[in-house]
Amino acid sequence: MPFQRRILLGGMCGLLAAPRPAKAAWPDRPIRYVVPVAPGGPTDIAARIVAAPLTTQLGQTVTVENRSGGAGNIGHAFVAQSAPDGNTWLMGSFSTAANPAMFNDLPFDQQRDLQPVTQITRVPVLFTVAANSPFRSVADAVAAGKRGGLTWASAGIGTSGHLAGELLNRAAGIEVPAAHYRGAVPAFADVMAGRGAWAFENPQTAIPNVQAGRARVLAVTTRNRIPELPDVPTFIESGYPQIEVESWHGIFVRAGTPREITERIARETAIAVRRPEVQERFRALGVQGIGSMPDAFTAFFNNEMVKWGAVIRAAGIRAE
Repeated sequence: MPFQRRILLGGMCGLLAAPRPAKAAWPDRPIRYVVPVAPGGPTDIAARIVAAPLTTQLGQTVTVENRSGGAGNIGHAFVAQSAPDGNTWLMGSFSTAANPAMFNDLPFDQQRDLQPVTQITRVPVLFTVAANSPFRSVADAVAAGKRGGLTWASAGIGTSGHLAGELLNRAAGIEVPAAHYRGAVPAFADVMAGRGAWAFENPQTAIPNVQAGRARVLAVTTRNRIPELPDVPTFIESGYPQIEVESWHGIFVRAGTPREITERIARETAIAVRRPEVQERFRALGVQGIGSMPDAFTAFFNNEMVKWGAVIRAAGIRAE
């Protein structure tokens, strides 16, 4: 056999005998789905809505585990320090992108230690007043803000509603200070009691109060009007194109988790999100189900960190 042919055949045999890279092992124990806030809020509810169908699809339990505290940073740190094997998930939210700009001493790095996997929801923010408020439009609220003497109720420092309020102050040239609460429910309770001029609320809190005749929504922070409130204008329509804010939820895992595992999590979550019963539950909360793949969610998340980091630094917002 000619020398060159023996070399070629030998090389081919070597390639055939070479071991193929092993597939990453899918976790074979219950999934820990960490929610970094207390039970009952929008983030917790969204996680539980998708956990049930994911349990069925995967044939293994997806257990929601609330690890609240530290503005969500305790739960984030737990996942950031977990094994990169796909067994521990984080239910991230708007705060996941905002917190790094507000805290100097986080024990982890969002972009280095956490891998975005899939966006689950997109959530509008609603500029809401009590039903007996004298404000009938954004213009009314801004005019009162310019006269002074008002405060407004925020669900918490660094939340999407808080930063929407800061954008309104800057865009309208007003200085209405925020009173920060531990969540949307107590914040809006004070608005309805007359102890706050307005609140930037999530649909879960605002829409039932609107339907019950206790509240009124003056504008939404999304680019387009929302189906649940078709007669309510956007801030863009109200003359403030700078005010475009959406809250969101999504799954993160420890950075370094194998790609085939993150892609499977994303695919299974997308299937769960598109189930009719899940879509119906999301619609009832006034949110939109998404179900994106890792690359799309990573690009979205990186943009959110840049966008809101700039707003936080410009407004001088620091965690209390």
